[in-house]
Amino acid sequence: MRLRVNPLLLGWGLGILGLVALAGLWVLLVPPGPKELRIAAGQRGGAYAATAEAYAAALRAQGLEATVVHTDGAVDNLALLRARRVDLALVQGGLAGTAAPAEARERDEGLVSLGSVFFEPAWFFVQAGMPAVTRQALLGRRIAVGPEGSGSRALALALLDANGIPADQVTLLSFVGMRAATALLDGEADAAFFVSAQAHAPIAALMRVPDRARLVDFAPWADAYARLLPYLTPVTLPRSGFSLAEDLPEADVRLLAPAAYVAARADINPQVAALVAGVMRRTHADRQGFAAEGRFPAILNQELPVQPDARRFIERGPPLLQSWLPFHWAVFIDRLLVLAVPALTVALPLLRFAPPLWRWSVERRIWRRYADLARLEGRVADPDAPLDDAARQEVLARLARLEARVATMTVPHAFLHRIFTLRRDIAFLRRQLARQA
Repeated sequence: MRLRVNPLLLGWGLGILGLVALAGLWVLLVPPGPKELRIAAGQRGGAYAATAEAYAAALRAQGLEATVVHTDGAVDNLALLRARRVDLALVQGGLAGTAAPAEARERDEGLVSLGSVFFEPAWFFVQAGMPAVTRQALLGRRIAVGPEGSGSRALALALLDANGIPADQVTLLSFVGMRAATALLDGEADAAFFVSAQAHAPIAALMRVPDRARLVDFAPWADAYARLLPYLTPVTLPRSGFSLAEDLPEADVRLLAPAAYVAARADINPQVAALVAGVMRRTHADRQGFAAEGRFPAILNQELPVQPDARRFIERGPPLLQSWLPFHWAVFIDRLLVLAVPALTVALPLLRFAPPLWRWSVERRIWRRYADLARLEGRVADPDAPLDDAARQEVLARLARLEARVATMTVPHAFLHRIFTLRRDIAFLRRQLARQA
């Protein structure tokens, strides 16, 4: 049995399959952007919280719902991101990726960085009478480093470890903020460690009593620390940089600074990554306390892989569509452009078959009428069953109906000659019937 394939049905089938394939690509290859972003922001009143609030306001202006999630600090931010409970997190340099302990690196494999946004210097204060800050001088000391899981505690432990000082050979105090500053001034602690982008109240309180508390100058060891801990960048607090009126400090002080960065999951929508990079630029491009104008956002000592779209934005500027269109329109058009190649791949073969299919569909309508005429002609010309008057009248009536049907057919001009030929053949058969009568 010979299988006959209807070209028209084949064309429709290919077209439907193509549309289904494009719909699948639309969903799988270019997922739509999210409608909401959750940002882990650290403690209320801190630099991270202020930064997250600025991000949220800018994202809302682009039509995205943005929620700021307050936490206990940078370590907590990173934990929430690992648990997929937030979409973005402000993270202190040195806590994730290559700088993290081996057991944490596996958890960070699905994370990326969108770029660094500001320096967070380590402010290490000791009692004024304490000798030079060396390994021997620190052994057995009481040091306020912040609570368990805080970014300041993590950095303090890394610095102690770089000096070969095990954590069990010093007394680590969980004091934070003004409590740590007060403990140092009251003799309850020998040193206090802060990590902050600004000289907030506890740091300011200690800076103003240089006869009781001394800010450690890391200048002699800055390069060595930066070599051992690559996420640290030496920065300078210039003379009178804290207060020109009070001439504080009285000389340049070299500090060690990790760079805070924005972390996200590796499956972040590419357009969202570029959008957040743009928000970071508008928020941090101005001059900062320890960075010149335009220094941030930056690709700086990244311990996580940098998301490609964020890298392109930082290095080359915003995508063209986002420069001219609102975010959601830019995402929609970008999805269409991504689908252009597979769409053309599907459409070109269909376009190649379209003209033959179109001609076949028109000719098929004409040949169906020819088939009707051929059946009538076979009955008229059958020598074994000559027509009587009644049969002849029936054939004439069927010819009349066929001719009326042909007369109402609408076909392109290129096929009109086929219609005229068909009508001529109908007239020819009618004449044969007249001769037989």
